[in-house]
Amino acid sequence: MLVLIDRGRFCAIERSSLSAIVMKAKSIEWSKAAWVLAVLILLTSCSDNSNQAASAPQAGEPSVIDPNVRVGKVAAGMTMKQVVTQLGEPQRRTAKALEYTRLGLAVLPDSNGVVSIVMCGDVTGIHGPFVRAFTGRTKDGIGMLSTRAELLKAYGEPSEGESFRGGLESMKYQPLGITFTLEGGKVHHMIVRLGAQSETNRTVTLEPAPAPGQK
Repeated sequence: MLVLIDRGRFCAIERSSLSAIVMKAKSIEWSKAAWVLAVLILLTSCSDNSNQAASAPQAGEPSVIDPNVRVGKVAAGMTMKQVVTQLGEPQRRTAKALEYTRLGLAVLPDSNGVVSIVMCGDVTGIHGPFVRAFTGRTKDGIGMLSTRAELLKAYGEPSEGESFRGGLESMKYQPLGITFTLEGGKVHHMIVRLGAQSETNRTVTLEPAPAPGQK
């Protein structure tokens, strides 16, 4: 059986099919190009995020506690703006502190806006979430969950001490510049002072003028 095909019609169909093939090929090429571009953008974004993450301390990253000098990247003499430059934006700001909950610490300024105190750990007790978040240690190895016996071995008897209900105890080492709060004999909170122990007294006392004839 012979099948007759109109040559003009065949060419038209052939051209139509060829155009469709070319369009499809172009579509595939564009899809590949778009996919490659998306991958490049993703890699660039990941690289930028990695660089930003590397510049700020991460949760769980150990910090060295050197009372009167520094707690990790927070050093005596820093302004609060400089603290933010070092640690990044805090998770919470109050009128009196920058709270870095992911690091388990809060930074407090003096009246001049200069760092005065770093509060570490959790005031609520040894089971508070910030106890685990703060990983700093002194050069003597004292940090969260250190025992009372370890404190006495490292620093001796505190200059001031006070016991409270519920097994709570405060041990203040004034010359060292640090106060420990313990629950059940374990550290869960520290107040680390940076810089001068007290602010300069700027009050002026006016003495009465001497009476006539007196020196």
